[in-house]
Amino acid sequence: MPARSKLRPLQSPASRIRSRPDVVEVGGVLALAGRTEIPAEARIADLLFLADALDAADVQYLLVRDDAHRPILVVDETERLAVTRALVAACADEPFLSVALKRNLQPRDEVVLVADGDVAPARTDRLLSLYRPRVDAAGVLHAVPEDGVRFEFWVRQGAEVRVPAPNALTRRRFVTADLHPEDTERYGRTWSTIRDMFTDLVSDVTFPIDMVFSWVDGTDKEWQRARARRMASYVVGEGDDSEARYRQIDELRYALRSVNTYLPWIRNIYIATDSKAPAWLADHPRVRIVRSEEFFKDPSVLPTHNSQAVESQLHHIEGLSEHFIYSNDDMFIGRPLRQDAFFSPGGISRFLEADTRIGLGDNDPARSGFENSARVNRALLRERFGRVITRHLEHSAAPLRRSVIAEMEEVFEPEFTATAASPFRAKDNISVTNSLYHYYALLTGRSIQNRESTMLYVDTTTHKGLGLLKKLGKRRDVDFFCLNDGSFPEVAPDVRAKKVTAFLQHYFPLPAPWERTDGEAGAPAQAG
Repeated sequence: MPARSKLRPLQSPASRIRSRPDVVEVGGVLALAGRTEIPAEARIADLLFLADALDAADVQYLLVRDDAHRPILVVDETERLAVTRALVAACADEPFLSVALKRNLQPRDEVVLVADGDVAPARTDRLLSLYRPRVDAAGVLHAVPEDGVRFEFWVRQGAEVRVPAPNALTRRRFVTADLHPEDTERYGRTWSTIRDMFTDLVSDVTFPIDMVFSWVDGTDKEWQRARARRMASYVVGEGDDSEARYRQIDELRYALRSVNTYLPWIRNIYIATDSKAPAWLADHPRVRIVRSEEFFKDPSVLPTHNSQAVESQLHHIEGLSEHFIYSNDDMFIGRPLRQDAFFSPGGISRFLEADTRIGLGDNDPARSGFENSARVNRALLRERFGRVITRHLEHSAAPLRRSVIAEMEEVFEPEFTATAASPFRAKDNISVTNSLYHYYALLTGRSIQNRESTMLYVDTTTHKGLGLLKKLGKRRDVDFFCLNDGSFPEVAPDVRAKKVTAFLQHYFPLPAPWERTDGEAGAPAQAG
């Protein structure tokens, strides 16, 4: 008898994808390795891949958007078979997943690998999220349906179109005759869409928003000596002479990464500092270092070691947008946020109140500068408006308007002048960014409380605080978090530094475009 031929079994889609050198498997999920895109960039990369696949199969589609400007691909339900064939073929070697979404856009439980033969878990699913999981440089798996490309099948019944979920413009049902197609330029190509879908809406925040960080390199020995010499002749409040006021472990690098990753719409970033630029910061058109003499109204009061003095002068930074966000290097963005987390479409700023009350008593030299300034702010606002503020603000990035601060500088001219001239925090200083601006703007109709955003404050010098980091890194479920370096530590500085640095490297592994690579030579970024 002739020998039997040895047939090789067909390779399954999963094993074929798994064999790619740039694909890894994490917890049973196939993912692209070495992810370098921020979430918004990953979504666009997946969108363009899917659009190319539909184009290759001559499948007609529309591009629409949701209220957050996230793209949605739309195909007629009658094209489902053609869509399935096109995407299954295109994704034969790609780890694309598909999950059906509920009407509230939350993902259902079942997830399918498109390469296995279908574009949806069920043939009746009309609302999907398609995405390629990715693993970043820290080995963290990013496989979140909410970050995927929304894909919808629209149904035409007679003269009516039925849409499975709300978008930025249409109703769930509308008359076919009301659908007026037009083209739009997005993501480097031309798309078919619906008239006015990508026109600025009244709900859109369309004005530019910059960001300002104040920062000090507390490791600079020359700066430490100068500060110590000047402080010798001053009496400061509780905790204001602590090393925690200026100690740093490269938090600024990761704070800026959080902005690049989760606030990609920020126009420019200003770093207000009199320290040397960090060695990792390269010259970049979106990042500028500004020295105190560039924006202090009266440079003769310099130098200063008072963050409240610096904050009182930020509105004088040349080129800064009217609407801007102020932050410190220990404040981080925890997940993607839209502009309306900070400002209304009309420009009203939105601030986060803390649960902590300011408390009783007046300002006193024995109190910390933070506690004193809150009491000074309270007295000024009570005198002007007859209203009493009761709460501190959260330690988070705060939205501000230059014109409002300029107005306040005229209204409270003696207090602004005295604070700017204080080389260290003094008992009569104001705090413009926390909380004088926000309550003044509230009482004059230009700010409101933000009651939707979530915030976590972590004192990283305590055992409890360090214990929160693991949970935060796993859940990633807050909008803002602050990793504060407390003035009364329980944990040794080297232990704290090691654990906080490891956490930040894990949470924000993607270098920002203004960072030098490890082997890159050259001088740090310059001011100006």
